[in-house]
Amino acid sequence: MHEPPRYPGRIRTDTTNAFAHHTLRVRVPAIVRAVLERHPDYAAEVHAGLEELAGAMVGGAPLPPLLGDAPGAREYRAALAARDGEGWLSTDWLFAEPYAYRQLVERTGYWQDGRDPFFSNKQEEYASPAHASALERALEPTGGREQRLRELFGAALFGNRIDLSFTASRERGLVTEADDLLLDEREGAVRAVLAGSGPVHVVADNAGTELTLDLVLADFVLHELGCEVVVHVKTHPTFVSDATVFDVRAFLGAPQGAASRDTTLERAALRVRESNAAVAAFAERLRAALAAGRLVLAPHPFWTGPESLWSLPPELVARFSGARLVVLKGDANYRRAVGDAVWPVSTRFADVTAAFPAPLLALRTLKSDPIVGLSEERAHALDESDPTWRVNGKRGVASFRR
Repeated sequence: MHEPPRYPGRIRTDTTNAFAHHTLRVRVPAIVRAVLERHPDYAAEVHAGLEELAGAMVGGAPLPPLLGDAPGAREYRAALAARDGEGWLSTDWLFAEPYAYRQLVERTGYWQDGRDPFFSNKQEEYASPAHASALERALEPTGGREQRLRELFGAALFGNRIDLSFTASRERGLVTEADDLLLDEREGAVRAVLAGSGPVHVVADNAGTELTLDLVLADFVLHELGCEVVVHVKTHPTFVSDATVFDVRAFLGAPQGAASRDTTLERAALRVRESNAAVAAFAERLRAALAAGRLVLAPHPFWTGPESLWSLPPELVARFSGARLVVLKGDANYRRAVGDAVWPVSTRFADVTAAFPAPLLALRTLKSDPIVGLSEERAHALDESDPTWRVNGKRGVASFRR
């Protein structure tokens, strides 16, 4: 795989991009400090380490070294070496933001005790009435296979609003207006699934409502279309609510293989599973698919790392090469797909992602500046009517490339 022609280069965290700069100087430090508020029992050295991390980002201090050797450490050290002399507010955003979360999990001791610093955020989301309502609505049968698949792609797309790291998006909920979907290329993806062969892959984003809606899509593909599903998840907690293997298995009530400290999330998920017969049957089908190997959970450090999609490691290239469709979820993964660059808006999604080895459907609500596939006229009209349309989480895109 290779970088596409005329690549504009990545957004940076200095003042050349207001949203990226604000994210690293304000939003992420606030998230780090909120972890301390939710975990007063952390040891004194953890508190000191997280306070130092938050302050360093606010002040634009030099990027710190990575001390641990957990999965992805080698790739991060190579990326750090390429950014020698750069700081939190003077580097590329697609490196700085995930690296901030990697520093957070290192400093909280996640690799030693498995304690998710965001588990209480996720527990509250799973226990919310809005989550239960979204699941029940998604399980209601509608139309034929084509219509159902199209609707499930739409639900998975706007489920991306429920992002626990971004209040402005989450508070919009799942109710949409007619013009909220800026690009709708779901038909090509529907045809790819119905006429293709091989598994469907879902590169997951947030746990909670979004992941639940992704799993409703997976259930339909598994049991109505007879197609295997691979769900790609994060190797460690990141971006507050991004999904890990534990999050998926806890929601489904599947065996974890080891005792978990954070049983509150599992109890919240249990209450959802017991809410009605349709939900219980849905969870049981997915547990059975997991046990049979037809539903596969695939963590990989690439998804918590700093690379663009065209820098996929060989093992992921090989895995995706046999897919009938890869569903790429969320804003951060969309940023990976387009190299976290502000392309001319009329640039074709297919041109930017031409090197990807399988049909690709990106489902994302907009929480950052990159976007391709729009007309210049549409983008100008949006600039006039809603100056924050690129970053406020209201609108979404379903971008497809065969």
